Amino acid sequence: MTRAAIYARYSSDRQNARSVADQVAVLTEIASRRGWTVVASYMDAAISGTAMANRPGLLNAIAAAGRGEFDALLVEDEDRIARDEEHQWNVYNRLAAAGVFISTLSSERVSRMEVAFKSFMAAEYIQVLSAKTKRGVRANAEQGRATGARLYGYRTQPGGHIEIIPAEAEVIRRIFAAYAAGDTAREIASALNAEGVPGPKGGLWNTSTISGSRQRGNGILNTELYAGVKVWGRDEVRKDRDTGKRVHRYLPPEQWKRTPVEHLRIIDDPTWRAVRDRKARASAQPHAVQRRPSLFGGLLRCGSCGGAYVTYTTGKLVCVNYRERGTCTNRRTPARAKVEAVALEVLREQMLAPQAVASYVRAYRHAAAARKAAAADLRAPLARRIAEAERGLARLVSAIERGVSTPAMEARVADLETERKAAQTELDALTAPEPTIELHPDAPRIYAEMVAQLQATLAEFTPNNTQAERALADSVRGLVDRIVIIPRSQERGGPIDIEVEGTLARLSRGGAEPNENRGLGVVVAGGGLEPPTCGL
Repeated sequence: MTRAAIYARYSSDRQNARSVADQVAVLTEIASRRGWTVVASYMDAAISGTAMANRPGLLNAIAAAGRGEFDALLVEDEDRIARDEEHQWNVYNRLAAAGVFISTLSSERVSRMEVAFKSFMAAEYIQVLSAKTKRGVRANAEQGRATGARLYGYRTQPGGHIEIIPAEAEVIRRIFAAYAAGDTAREIASALNAEGVPGPKGGLWNTSTISGSRQRGNGILNTELYAGVKVWGRDEVRKDRDTGKRVHRYLPPEQWKRTPVEHLRIIDDPTWRAVRDRKARASAQPHAVQRRPSLFGGLLRCGSCGGAYVTYTTGKLVCVNYRERGTCTNRRTPARAKVEAVALEVLREQMLAPQAVASYVRAYRHAAAARKAAAADLRAPLARRIAEAERGLARLVSAIERGVSTPAMEARVADLETERKAAQTELDALTAPEPTIELHPDAPRIYAEMVAQLQATLAEFTPNNTQAERALADSVRGLVDRIVIIPRSQERGGPIDIEVEGTLARLSRGGAEPNENRGLGVVVAGGGLEPPTCGL
């Protein structure tokens, strides 16, 4: 009997998610009509068919085919597999090499000729759709209608017509007036947040939301639509053929296209020019030296508000909520190199101590024993479900063999078989042997040496330089969950505590880290960390 695997996909998160379930239902019925047994189903939801690397369902199906788990891959149509000639042929050839054929609703066994024709038609459809989309964007832009996401200060009406939102327009005028009068973007964001004025996405205002990027033409102060000019064609968007991700290539400002839309003006010309002049003077200031990538970037947290600590100038860290939103009172700016040095010392001397690692292993084994006891309570009901399904199947098969067969009985056989397989799968998962977790005998020593090596070269460390350096940084970062920076006071040069929270899952072998033992607690490095700050 032919073993069939089903593959279903729908393209966009704006489409009906029922699409995948509907495809599986139809394909299951088709497999039954053809006398095939469905042994697996693979699905990709809200994923385009123009790439492969971002489609785990399809990749898992190909891998299973290579292991000989099914004979036919059943899909609604070839374009569910791919809308690209190269990718369709790649899937077809890989399946064929594994002895698996593709089957669709219209063709029980897809031929090479059908692959050639359908892949060409699918790719042509994408090209035509792209051209129509670009033509529509151009037409809307030239007529002053909406061409993308909603912009703060405006709402889009049916047909793409844009109108001003008076309340948001007043906030925009306030921002421009304050900046023209000499306030910084951070001061403006802090004032708006203090008054509870919702930001463009309903949350807090950020400095970057107001200041934006001149090169990309975004941010409140760079948006020309507020001055009655609609700007479009600022970037070109392509999809990466391997990952399916949208890749933007931003064009220089002189290549942007502009359409006058005086009826959408919010800011008068004198205010607009005053803001542009001030931003031009700021852009003319010498830029800081290129920063060294942070060793613990993304892991640093403010002990006052819980927000991220980020690099804001050469060698200095600052709380993002203090700098960007004005919602945190922690103005301390510790030297990044000293924070990294303290964190590495804590990691080497305390977290990598043999007794700390042994404690982790003991906790893991305790959690594993608790899971094993809970699994025992669940196995009995599953065993009963399997036994009941098998008895029902035996009765129905016996009746069918005696010539007593109805469509309802055949449907019930399929339901009972599905129930039995599902219960058996759950039971197998519960009875799988628990991995043995044990301390790798050399792990603490190896990691301590790695940390010491990183300490010795920290001054010159650049994670982007070599593959060896990146691997070294990744290994050390893997031991850290987060690093909390806690100032004891807001005085310049006052002491700061550093808390390092980490996990030692990578030091043990035989299994993953249990949820019941997420970390090793907190190790604190005492004061005296920070020299006098440069201030903000």
